Amino acid sequence: MKQFFLIIFFIPSLLCFSQEKKDTIMFEKKINTINISATKSNKSLNELPIPATLISEKEIIKTGASKLDEVISKQTGIISIPTKTGTEGVQMQGLDASYTTILLDGCPIIGRSFGALDLNRISVGDIEKIEIIRGASSSLYGSNALGGVINLVSKKQIKDGKELNLRLKYGSNNTINPNVVYQYKKNKLQLSNTIDYYKTDGFDLIEGDLLKTVNPFTNYTLRTKLNFDLTDKVIFKTNARYYKQEQINTAVKSNALLEGKSSITEWNLGNAVKYLMNTNFSQEAEIYFTNYKTDEFLKETNGSLFDDNYYDHYLLQSEIKNNFTYKGLNGIIGFGMIKETLDRKDFLKKAEQDLQFFYGQVDAKVFKVIDIIAGSRYDNYSNYDPEISNKLALGVPLSKKIKLNGSMGTGFKIPDFRQRYFDFTNSTIGYTVLGRDVAFDRLTTMENNGMLQTIFIPFSKINSPLKSETSLNINIGFKFIPNEKIAFDVNIFKNKVVNLIEAQLVANKINAIPVFSYFNLNQIETKGIEFNIDFRPNNKLEIKGGYQLLYANDIDVKNRFVNEAVYANDLQTLESFRLGTNDYFGLFNRSRHMGNLKLYYDLNEKISVNTIITYRSKYALNDSNGNNILDNYDEFIEGYALCDIGVAHHTTSLQSIQLGVKNIFNFTNPEYISNISGRLYYINLKITINN
Repeated sequence: MKQFFLIIFFIPSLLCFSQEKKDTIMFEKKINTINISATKSNKSLNELPIPATLISEKEIIKTGASKLDEVISKQTGIISIPTKTGTEGVQMQGLDASYTTILLDGCPIIGRSFGALDLNRISVGDIEKIEIIRGASSSLYGSNALGGVINLVSKKQIKDGKELNLRLKYGSNNTINPNVVYQYKKNKLQLSNTIDYYKTDGFDLIEGDLLKTVNPFTNYTLRTKLNFDLTDKVIFKTNARYYKQEQINTAVKSNALLEGKSSITEWNLGNAVKYLMNTNFSQEAEIYFTNYKTDEFLKETNGSLFDDNYYDHYLLQSEIKNNFTYKGLNGIIGFGMIKETLDRKDFLKKAEQDLQFFYGQVDAKVFKVIDIIAGSRYDNYSNYDPEISNKLALGVPLSKKIKLNGSMGTGFKIPDFRQRYFDFTNSTIGYTVLGRDVAFDRLTTMENNGMLQTIFIPFSKINSPLKSETSLNINIGFKFIPNEKIAFDVNIFKNKVVNLIEAQLVANKINAIPVFSYFNLNQIETKGIEFNIDFRPNNKLEIKGGYQLLYANDIDVKNRFVNEAVYANDLQTLESFRLGTNDYFGLFNRSRHMGNLKLYYDLNEKISVNTIITYRSKYALNDSNGNNILDNYDEFIEGYALCDIGVAHHTTSLQSIQLGVKNIFNFTNPEYISNISGRLYYINLKITINN
């Protein structure tokens, strides 16, 4: 906390450099010209009646980021959190990472570990903008969009000619990241190629042990995009992406270090044909194929195989989209199908799933001032009940400077393959987890073979499929632009998720090893307020800030505090004591307060300085006083602040060098926070060659 106040004290020293000068471009006009496409229709950010954020390429460059998590974690109410496997997931409006859909040019990115998609896999070297839609978006994107959508839009060249962007980044831990983006456009042809290479020695937060916190790894990304106008009315589009990562894999057994390798291979291929019938109607047919595959192994000290694992996920999606406009009304009607398979070591058989979907959405400006979005989607699964998702949003201007927005939407998430087909035993720690679809047969076999000591839940209660998790999302906010220099954005949100899927103890084996399976257990609620400000006093200085207040509760647990006595154990005396109704803190791994402050300042035409501060208040990962509830008497991870500083020198309009320090106060928490490595230095060289 002391660090946070030091940072705040440091801020005025940067502000003193600012000089009052009339901005040549009206601020309101700037924000009105920014378009966002994550709604499947190009809308001005200011016209959207739903909470949305757009991160421009310019802002991405200022952060000195190489990977997506470095950018996302700087946004209001969004935090990058490490998962059980060490990957980086994203938490938005207090909802788990499994509830957010991540897209690349509108196509889904697959490969989730424990429900989270690793943001470190995604390079931002060729990204033009990042669009973030908060709140239930299942009405357009179906399952996994219960909490929101993050869409990455790659670069595209507008003018005819060639452009070559070269970037070389070198930093702490012997991290090297060259990136090359080549773009070409002439008449009807547009081509873009990207090569991104990333290598690091990793880092170690705990000295003296055998394991590193993050082992050395290397990855590279190859990407190509091609757009070609076959005729004046027919456009052909294709894109392909290939990602490969190799990493050292280690573990400790009997005080001996076991070594091996782990690899990730991912590829995406999409083709589309768009037909422009006239100015009011267009049709686009798209087919998208992607595969995410991992392989890993560990060897004994004598060279024999100790353990291996694999994960192989395929997704095929075909879709037809019909866009139309009529007297100020814009609409989209789409339908398609998805075929998905997953083969992994911990499954008894390959999992398969088919889906047919249909959706429609309209947006319009009613009475020339009121923005409205209404949409609905129908998802028909081969092995689950159909789901219908709806959304309605209204934006009403109260004056020329104030606009009131409100939206309501429903979302859902079907049980994932892991929750259905898992058959996993951790022999080191000693536990077994069974997916719901295999639990009844496996437990019955164990019982018949005399392998179970105690049964806690009758098997009849697990001889039925899991239900889909469903949600209701409400957002109410307003945008206030008092003048051309400043803008405010406030959003009050509430998410209610029912039929939450969680693991529960079913039985104990005769060797006391617990057996878990998945159940629809709880209802959760997240609610709070998000506040953003953008202040541009002159054409040299921009100040952006954001804050989120979050309450995330298990509704069943909260009701227990009201309807019955709840107790905890004193950590010192081990005596039991009763908790009051205000002692319930909420869900694990949620912070009550989060904030950010960004300062962008141009000293002159060639030198710019940026400072980015993020803050997260206290939270807890586990119960520590024996009641399986997060209360005020548990042990918490203390809040922390991170500060990044960068200086860029633009030798010309096409060349620049950037020096930066991330986590300047060298904050670490080796015991609980594995994704913050301490102070990092970097240098970034960028050259643009165009013709």
